[in-house]
Parts: sequence; structure tokens; C-alpha cells
Amino acid sequence: MFKHHTRIKRIYLVLSLCIIGLVFCFCNSFAAVPATNLQPDLDIPSASEILKRADEFRSPWPDFTMQATLTFKNRNFEEEKDLFRVFVKNHVKSLVAYVEPQKQRGNMLLMVDDNLWYYVNKTQRPMRITPIQRLSGGASYGDITKLDWSRDYAAVLDGTITVEVKERSFETWLLKLTAKSKSATYHNVDLYIEKETGYPRKAVVYLQSGKKMKTMYFTGYAVNAGKMMNTRIDFIDHLERDKETALIFSKVSVKKSPDSYFLNTSLPTIYSEVVF
Repeated sequence: MFKHHTRIKRIYLVLSLCIIGLVFCFCNSFAAVPATNLQPDLDIPSASEILKRADEFRSPWPDFTMQATLTFKNRNFEEEKDLFRVFVKNHVKSLVAYVEPQKQRGNMLLMVDDNLWYYVNKTQRPMRITPIQRLSGGASYGDITKLDWSRDYAAVLDGTITVEVKERSFETWLLKLTAKSKSATYHNVDLYIEKETGYPRKAVVYLQSGKKMKTMYFTGYAVNAGKMMNTRIDFIDHLERDKETALIFSKVSVKKSPDSYFLNTSLPTIYSEVVF
């Protein structure tokens, strides 16, 4: 009888060890599967998709016109205002005509593909300039002549982060942008896109050296011609003691402009058509 009980105990022991071994192997094989394969998040868009959607709020139509107002304080801390008329064609061409101040009335900026020209009124030929050069206050030429990021930058999704804009919190995608075209205004951009709406909320831009140049807050949105559009950008210029500048877009009209507006040879002849 004793031997019989001993044999049963040995059988139970062997069976228990086998079961433990099987459980151990199963757990190891389960743990070896990457977590991303277990529950893939199919709702996460790609960086390029997020960027293209953000562009739709900056340039909602391929062809349109609008007024742009730039306000800032000069070195004497006096308020200044510049007024422009902006004409956009096929998303990639833009003409910006100076209306105010009076001393610059009739000057123009023309962006066609990767080329940017500056025309001084009543002169013969425009001169080539770069988008990063200063327009007025903390704004660069490219901030008003280039209204999309997808064409100029390669984007990488770097996670999510909460940002504060005018005492409001937004859950955003953080995109790391690197210039891929020679006409990109900035070398690198940290761009924060609101997850819920797709609105751009904040951008931090850097020089090629890696030095932080300015921070931009996209603070105004309004419906124009049935589409939501970014209508205000606030700039903090870190190279000029954090001076503030506001760029406001208004009087939007969805219409095509003549092809002649986007030829650098036409700039001396179109004053009366674009400055009013």
C-alpha cells in the first residue's frame, strides 16, 4: 500500500512539473510578441497626413485673395502697422503688394515655386531675396508668401504633448519638420497640431545652427467662404528680446487672379490692379 501511494505521488509530481513547464513556455512566447502587434492603433494618422490637414487651414483654396495686417512695436516701442494685399494661385504662387506704410506703397513680393523676388515701386527690375529675411517686426518674408508646409518640409511624428496657448490647453501631435526644399523659410520646425481639430496651434522655428529663432502661436480661426481658416499668427522673436508681432488675415475672397500677376516681368506694370 505504501509503495502504491508513493507511486501516485510521483505521478502527480511529474504531471505538476509538466503543467508548470507548459505554462512557463506559453507565458514566454506571449511576452515575446511586441505590444504594438497585440493592439495596433489604427487611428494614428501618418505625419504627412497630419501636416496636409494642417495646411488646409492655412490655405483652404488653391486660388484666393486676402488682406494681411502686420502689427508690431518699433525700437522706440511705438506701435506700427503694415498693410498688404495677398494673391494666391494654385497654392504655390503668391503676390504680396504693400499698401501701407505710404513710403512702401506699391512695393511687391512675388513667390513662384522656389523663387522669391522683391520689387521696389517705380524701378525696372525685381531683386531676388530669401524667405527667411525679415519682413517687419518678427515676421519673415516667407511667413506671408508661403502658406503651406507639406511642399517644403519632411515631417516625423514625435508623439503627443499638451501645449498652452492663451491660457487654453490643447492636446497636440508634435511634428518635427526638416526643410526639404531650398525655398523653405526655416531649417527646422517643431509644429504642434491639435489632435481633435487638426488646427496648427504652435510652431517653434530654428536656424540651421540649431538656435531657436522664434515661436509662433496660431491664435485666430474663422470661417471664410464655408471653410475654416487660420486668421491670426502671433510671433515671439527670440533674436530680438522676445518682441511680439501679430499677423492678421482678413477680407478673404475666393477667386482666381490673372496669370500676369505671377510673372516677375509684369511687376512694374500692375500697380493699379493690385494696390487699392
